[in-house]
Amino acid sequence: MDRRTFVGSTFSLAATTLGATSLFAAEENKSQKPILKAKGLRIVEGDKPVRLRGFNLGGWMDIEDYMIGLPWTEWKMREQFRKVLGEDAYQAFFGAYMDSHVTEDDIAFLAEQGFNFVRLPFNYRHFETDFAPGQWLEPGFRRLDNIIATCRKHNIWVLLDLHAAAGAQARDQNAGSAFGEAYFWYYRNFIDRTVALWKEIASRYRTESAVAGYNVMCEPVTEDLKKLNDFYAACIKTIREVDSEHMIVLDPNLWARDISSLEDRLFEDPQVVPALHHYVSETYAFEHLTQYPDKIDGKAYDRALLVTTMDGKHDQRRIPRPVFAAEFGFYQPNTQPISVQLAINKDLVSIFEEKEWPWAMWCYKDLQHMGIVRPRSDTPWKIFLNSEPIKGFLDKYADLEAPFTDAVRRFLAYTDITLDTRENWADEVRRDFDPLALDYILRRLAGKSPSELASMGQSFAFKNCQVDQDRLGILKPFLTKS
Repeated sequence: MDRRTFVGSTFSLAATTLGATSLFAAEENKSQKPILKAKGLRIVEGDKPVRLRGFNLGGWMDIEDYMIGLPWTEWKMREQFRKVLGEDAYQAFFGAYMDSHVTEDDIAFLAEQGFNFVRLPFNYRHFETDFAPGQWLEPGFRRLDNIIATCRKHNIWVLLDLHAAAGAQARDQNAGSAFGEAYFWYYRNFIDRTVALWKEIASRYRTESAVAGYNVMCEPVTEDLKKLNDFYAACIKTIREVDSEHMIVLDPNLWARDISSLEDRLFEDPQVVPALHHYVSETYAFEHLTQYPDKIDGKAYDRALLVTTMDGKHDQRRIPRPVFAAEFGFYQPNTQPISVQLAINKDLVSIFEEKEWPWAMWCYKDLQHMGIVRPRSDTPWKIFLNSEPIKGFLDKYADLEAPFTDAVRRFLAYTDITLDTRENWADEVRRDFDPLALDYILRRLAGKSPSELASMGQSFAFKNCQVDQDRLGILKPFLTKS
């Protein structure tokens, strides 16, 4: 899915403590609880069934454009920030951002609401560099240690999710692709490095019961299904060399949509389970509803039809395991009324509940597009992004781009070029403007002091945010059930 998006290291940023709620208190693994297991169609802790309900902590260890308000993929954001503004400015902003975005305040809030599960997307660059692969970066692991310890303290399980692999596993910015490239599938080095990274991660957390499992790769996209299945088989084998206990979660091909892409051999291990991602915006009819439920030309658009939109994404007859509904959620830029999105997503969660699937909404925190928590409008970063030099520049470009891409779409519609290829072209037109927009935005930060930039990064701290009670409200009824 092209909705989200690192070379610069964040590693020197991890050690700074900004107070009790800014970084997690590192501690040894003191957990004595059983590690979660798949048992039939359920997840259990020992003999006790467990229902996992929660959020993705996107925008922290894998930053996407709409989440932070900077165009392009994360490694390019960081690279350009250093190039345009210098190392001191980079450290001031991103240091504060990383130390503020997810803290104990956030985890405590989720626990207080009744959630018991987070999926943690991360970028491989937190753990190794492309110039020294396999030389593990301890500050990245300290971030994992700290958040896992804090989640354990608040009785929340963590699913570790490799969101951006070396080389990029998909053409999307959230996978680390800067120009639509997905080199992961073309270079053995990238595959071998990813397998080695998972062995290192599993060796460190093999006894940690607060870890729900390992989500090996987010939203792979490849035409070579043998390569996908061989890669997954290699990850399973190497993880099992050091960790025989934890669940291993596999995303199917095509952005976790095509369950038929995963071969039976992957599920010989009873603790390997599939995932799916389901955004209603992928379904044209539901995306364009102006009320829900509705009836159009005699056809009912309701919960029963909503169930069928997940056909092909799961197959519990062939794979009798629980299914992780690892991503779903809202999309604010959609012209669809938010009330309709609320109603559809509430029904969607009820379907997950009926099927007893673990679920994690995308996402917990961002600027406003998809999260339930967002910086207030009076925070320094929001004030900067909403200022006329920034907003006006981006609005003017959008006004120029839309007629052009719409006209070419209409032209291409009469050809035999596939829809996916046509839509990817439109995405690339937009991405081609990202370097220009990023440069323009960063130059508007020139002259800001380190303390001013740090204040901007701290705009994402929980104390500086507001909670979308409407979005939270559709989930609350499901949190009191066992």
